[in-house]
Amino acid sequence: MYLFVLLFFSVAATFANLAFFDDGQISTILGTSFGISGANATFDYVVVGGGTAGLTIATRLAENPSPSVAVVEAGGFYEIDNGNLSVVPGGAIYFAGTDPKDFQPLIDWGFNTVPQPVCLISAAVRRGILSRLTLLFRAPTFDRFITRVVKPWVARPRVIIRSITGTLEHLDNHALNTPDIDRSEAPRVLTKNGLTSDNPNAFSSTGGPLHVSFSNFVDSFSTWIQRAFKAIGLEQIDGFNSGELLGSAYGSVTINPSNAHRSLSESSFLQTSLRKGNSLTVYKNSLARRILFSAGNAATGVAVTTAGTDGVPSPNYTLKARKEVIVSAGAFQSPQLLMVSGTLEGIGQNMWDHVIFGVDHRVNLQTATTLANSPAAAANAVELYLRNATGPLSNLGTGYFGWEKLPERYRSRVSNDSRAALNAHFPPPDWPEVEWLADNGYTGYARSRVTSNPRDGFNHATITGSVVAPLSRGTVSIQSADMSTPPLIDPKFLGVPSDAELAIQLLRRQREAWSVLTEAGLTIGEEALPGPNVTSDAEILNFIASSFYGGWHAAATCKMGRGSDPMAVVDSAGRVLGTQRLRVVDASSFPFLPPAHPPANVYMLAGKIADHLLREHEGPISEKKNKTLINP
Repeated sequence: MYLFVLLFFSVAATFANLAFFDDGQISTILGTSFGISGANATFDYVVVGGGTAGLTIATRLAENPSPSVAVVEAGGFYEIDNGNLSVVPGGAIYFAGTDPKDFQPLIDWGFNTVPQPVCLISAAVRRGILSRLTLLFRAPTFDRFITRVVKPWVARPRVIIRSITGTLEHLDNHALNTPDIDRSEAPRVLTKNGLTSDNPNAFSSTGGPLHVSFSNFVDSFSTWIQRAFKAIGLEQIDGFNSGELLGSAYGSVTINPSNAHRSLSESSFLQTSLRKGNSLTVYKNSLARRILFSAGNAATGVAVTTAGTDGVPSPNYTLKARKEVIVSAGAFQSPQLLMVSGTLEGIGQNMWDHVIFGVDHRVNLQTATTLANSPAAAANAVELYLRNATGPLSNLGTGYFGWEKLPERYRSRVSNDSRAALNAHFPPPDWPEVEWLADNGYTGYARSRVTSNPRDGFNHATITGSVVAPLSRGTVSIQSADMSTPPLIDPKFLGVPSDAELAIQLLRRQREAWSVLTEAGLTIGEEALPGPNVTSDAEILNFIASSFYGGWHAAATCKMGRGSDPMAVVDSAGRVLGTQRLRVVDASSFPFLPPAHPPANVYMLAGKIADHLLREHEGPISEKKNKTLINP
């Protein structure tokens, strides 16, 4: 939708503070921070994965002058490899569809799931395409888990890291003091217009490299959504960063308000570390092929290969770790790397994720579809972004969210068995069952957010949502012992009756919200998707099965837990059970998937374990009876 818009932007400004080019000044030479491919080397810590967790923990460790840290990252700099699409918030819709062709190979693994049957639908009626899962973090939303959710996290794995317990205490006090978060400058438009009452004490006043704020632009549809949510019972609360989720509010986002650039782990943690010249060495375009172990199951390093230019052989080499190897390759490739390096019961099991789907209407106000229908509007959006860091391109979408347990009039239509299962697995009274989202554009069947726009001359908007109390558990497995072979990903989306039944009732509830907006005169004509003729449970579920997409929230595939748990892979400090000097620190090591969006929790976990490592340098050996990692 925005491709012709974003070509106007300049990428070079993103790296204005780094010595990429010779400007005649004495400065830190950027190349010092990058490893030489093909040359064996030794570091104190080797971190596999340069994403949210990996860069957070690596840069935190490298702030200490003592340890040396290497990061092995298969990709490059997204500002270069993906141009403006990874910098401008409006570019978040790109490469986010379920079409297997809708991916960008320089920044995206292009993984596909195995075909997904949907529970309550016959085997002959299943999702006709592979639901594609990607590793680029899409929408820069930032919200924390609810207070009562962190308590079972602490209880289940018997957490011994004091700082995680401290996090619980901070949440109980509604003031999580996170020094790595910068929220010193929040855009004024929301507070000035009384649209948000976000708790100002939810963040540190001093801040850190990651910007957490609000968008500089409030789209019209979000104000209507705010009205509709309140009308159906989702009262506005003081934001989603003080330990509560039930209700509705504008969501905070990781966007730098000064220039409306997305703020991610690379642009915040890594670039800050590179500017400081910390003891961090990055191996970009490099794939960790295997973890190396000594005879005593102690991780000693990582076998690495770096991609050469076309036709040039890729060199293989070894990065040794004096202290620890830390795997932060994400919910798919962290378990894959452990599996190709050996075997351990529980790896790749227990996968959680959320599915998203919604109801679309034509509306009589400008939404993001205006940019596709009107070149003049697109040009104006570029002008607003470049001159004032505002306008629709500075916004990831609507930005107004909500969480709730389904009202009884909907929940009563869920089967007794499903209600009993939900009550048993999600006992906290404030664990929501569904999340409310809104899309100020056309979602359709989610094949491609860019090419699927109907371009029918109308503005479209979609009320979307997600089941955040899922009981389906998926798996990640390997096809071979080669990391370059994609893993087999089977999320089992909507794979149990309770998930399917909640989804059906959520879509009915979405229609209730739309009825408020229809009565207010916002909609044009009848419902666009799924359409007014889709009314029965079976018809609704068939539509959901053909239009849902994964929420990019995959987690818990290297589950944190006690040694007695057959699914547990890591202990409370992220140490891989049955090994020494090996940790997994990312969303894969969550014991379960909290109902909020994962990134804030990943930043927290990585920061806390980095603090633990700096205090301990090398924690005690984690033992697990009857579980042994065996080198193939």
